[in-house]
Amino acid sequence: MFYLDEQTQSYIIFFIAILCTVGYCVMVFCMLVSIITTRILFHKKSDSFLSTDSYPGVSIIKPLMGLDPLLEENLESHFRIQYPKFELLFCFPDDQDPAINLVKRLIEKFPHVDAKIFTGGKEGIVNPMVFNMAPGYDNAQYDCVWICTSRIKANTDIIVDMASKLQHPSVALVHQMPFTTDISGFAAAVEKIYFGCAMARFYPAFNTLGLCCCTGMSYMFKKSLLDELKGLNYYGRYLAEDFFLTSALHEKGHKLVLSAYPAQQNIASLTLRAFKDRMVRWTRLRLNMIPLVAGFLEPLSDCVPSGLIGGWTFYHFFGVHMYYFFPIHVLAMLWVDYLQLRMVQNGPPPFSKLKYVLYWVFRELMATFIYLEAILKPRTIPWGKKVFKVTLGGHTTLVTDKAHD
Repeated sequence: MFYLDEQTQSYIIFFIAILCTVGYCVMVFCMLVSIITTRILFHKKSDSFLSTDSYPGVSIIKPLMGLDPLLEENLESHFRIQYPKFELLFCFPDDQDPAINLVKRLIEKFPHVDAKIFTGGKEGIVNPMVFNMAPGYDNAQYDCVWICTSRIKANTDIIVDMASKLQHPSVALVHQMPFTTDISGFAAAVEKIYFGCAMARFYPAFNTLGLCCCTGMSYMFKKSLLDELKGLNYYGRYLAEDFFLTSALHEKGHKLVLSAYPAQQNIASLTLRAFKDRMVRWTRLRLNMIPLVAGFLEPLSDCVPSGLIGGWTFYHFFGVHMYYFFPIHVLAMLWVDYLQLRMVQNGPPPFSKLKYVLYWVFRELMATFIYLEAILKPRTIPWGKKVFKVTLGGHTTLVTDKAHD
């Protein structure tokens, strides 16, 4: 048997304690930076060039598939944008999609808006959303391209903010932090807590600190710069095309800038199962793209694991017992998250403080089960009626497609 003497054991424990202390301090620092960033940036109108005649045209690409109760409201919000030069490019996987008739009705209702419909996708692209968008991207007439999913609700302030920020010579992409509209229901409240608290703890900080942290839910970029890096269609070989194309732009020295307006996901109803499945899918994607971060650092930054780590290090170095430290840690994170949620929401959330506590605790406990489910089959990614296999590095292959069975 191999034994370590007492002094060696103490050195190892001391080294681990130092690492844990540094990690805990970094987490607290990032949360503070996020709070400051949100307070300074969010819901503040940019100093816009739009009082002049130098309006950049914007091509808005909307990948669509199927109908949902609030789709018309979401799409109509794009038609109602008050912006002088933009086009709407609606992209469908085939010409039988039921949402095509809805789009045609909106085009008739707003004849002054430059809107086009593309169907059929582009063969050879494994990512379903990029497959949809490829014809629209290829036919975009403006250099500023705004991609946003079907559940996003738009307005004039958003397009002005993103287009304004994108005009800086060093900026290649402007993106919105995901958030939600005020939808009733337990699952919708838990989702709002996730985006407004758990994600908002680090997302603004990472962008302020110059790290590459973007989602593909809603972002505007310079098409000319992306085309220099092989274009959107090239990144359709990955299921997480947003991660790889933003990483490519970032590695070239281009800036990725956070919009002042969080993305408003607007869906009629949500179940806990749907929310859980979405979080599992995202976690599995990150496990294959950034395994150290997603497999180790992310789960440890949740409230309970970070509280246990912080409690142990404070006991080791300062003699503060866990039963003092841990409740203070939980209450502090609960309070800071509430402040962050109010700033992201731009006002009080649509539920009481008591309900906030219940939703917050539920979301924190749910995070552990999401992580465990994700690591059981980390290579398998169900998405709609398709199942993909993703390997380390993000390379993606289609396994099954029930839509064509």
